[in-house]
Amino acid sequence: MVTAAAIPGRTAAPPHATHDVYLRPLLASAQKDVETRMIVAATEESFIDALTVDLSAPKWRTLLAARVPTQHGSDHVAELAQPMHRCLHLVVLEAYCDQPGQPRLDAAKIDSMGLVLRRAAGDGSWLGWMANRARRGWLPLPTPTALEAKLGIDPDPDPAHRRLRRGTGHAALDTLLAVGDPAPLAEQVLPLFTAPPELCAALGKTVLFGLVPLASSELSDSAGPPADFVAQAQQDGGALVGHLSGYLKARPRLSLPNAGQVLASTWLDTPAVPADTTDATRIQNFGLFLRQLVIELGFTANTPAAAALLAALRPIRLTTAKNAQGAVTASVSTADFLPQAAAILVRGEANTSGLRMPLEWPTVDAATGAALTSAALACLSSRYAQLVPRVGKLDGLQAQYAVRAFVRVREDPACPPRLVWSRWSAPFRIRPWWDGDAPPAQVPLPDISDRSVLKGLKPGVSFQLPPSLANLLRRDPNQLVKGVDPGGDNLTIAWLCSFAIPTITICAFIVLNIFLSLFDLIFRWMAFIKICIPIPLPKKGGP
Repeated sequence: MVTAAAIPGRTAAPPHATHDVYLRPLLASAQKDVETRMIVAATEESFIDALTVDLSAPKWRTLLAARVPTQHGSDHVAELAQPMHRCLHLVVLEAYCDQPGQPRLDAAKIDSMGLVLRRAAGDGSWLGWMANRARRGWLPLPTPTALEAKLGIDPDPDPAHRRLRRGTGHAALDTLLAVGDPAPLAEQVLPLFTAPPELCAALGKTVLFGLVPLASSELSDSAGPPADFVAQAQQDGGALVGHLSGYLKARPRLSLPNAGQVLASTWLDTPAVPADTTDATRIQNFGLFLRQLVIELGFTANTPAAAALLAALRPIRLTTAKNAQGAVTASVSTADFLPQAAAILVRGEANTSGLRMPLEWPTVDAATGAALTSAALACLSSRYAQLVPRVGKLDGLQAQYAVRAFVRVREDPACPPRLVWSRWSAPFRIRPWWDGDAPPAQVPLPDISDRSVLKGLKPGVSFQLPPSLANLLRRDPNQLVKGVDPGGDNLTIAWLCSFAIPTITICAFIVLNIFLSLFDLIFRWMAFIKICIPIPLPKKGGP
């Protein structure tokens, strides 16, 4: 073998001593309490300055330990507040060398560093927030190489570093080999910072810190997990099937309300009466069935589930005429009648075809009823997939997360930086927006008894009213309460109405308190949701 020293004009590189480098929480001692003491909280406005002051104090360990979050759920999983709660969370780590005395890592040897947030997949694995030119969302992490798996090393979150480590060792050749490769998925890396040099020197530690992201407006490119209502109906004790209309189940023959009459869009305007013995109530029940078909099941949509429901309804024929002996002489398929009826009774369209209500709904046997119910539940699953928006990055009240930090350490100029991972933080949930400890925001309202104050309010928002809404607001409120349309002169112009925002706030506040008082008769919640205390007011003309 030819060595560097045997080549004329070259000298052998000095041997490079290597040792392991570790990351651990600054509060941890000998790798103890690593998971639970990695994250600390800060409620100060200048949270970096506050953290620096704590670490500069003689009792910095006590001060830092007081910042460790203490709120946990009933399952002992930590619960962290969002930034909107006026609280931020940070990881505070130290990088040290595995040598006698565990000296701190020279910060100059850190090539790059970062922090990753990962989400529990539910099967013991973790998902990363991955993205490339085509995809974005919580996706499985890259598969480790055989060597990484043998050593228990996580892959690098940066595809460029992964390609470099798995390449030929020649940058130009690796670039040529990468041409035409699909864009790899890169895990989102959040910044990690080094504490000021003077602070690290005073502590005798290389301190790293980073902000834990507990709020995000990012959306996944895919929708949320699908909902299988068919499977759910088999586990909920009949609650979901019980919610479905009786027309979607096995049932005996029954006569239909307003049988033989021409359908009118005003039929469902009549309030139902308590007893289920009148056509008024029975037509309301039939209307609920149609609304369920249109709104919940989307049976007129161009989807495979809607087509399957119509196919299940098609064999059911509704009697439209009988002879003197009571024999059926004419009928219509429910798959043809129900969409037309829904257009008139639910959507309020005119009955231009003179569609009439059939005479009766035939007997539906158990097998047909089960097929109808199954098709309706499948429509619910399809409808859920249509209406549920793309999932937000941090959506899900029960979702669990963990953070992990890494540094890339330069050891030899001829070798790529070595990736060093910290251990996982303890799993945590993100507290919902309404579960914060921050003081409530104060919204001063003007004094409505002071006319000079009210006169001084300037319009802050304008509403553009179409002619139909403007005409509605011009009518007599007493007539509107009685449901009477006085008709008369209707304007055909739009209006622009401007209001002072404090006026809107006052009106909304008054209406809110009225409804809170009414609901308090049922829920008895006033003592928990409304807290009013007196505040001192300065004397008029005083300082």
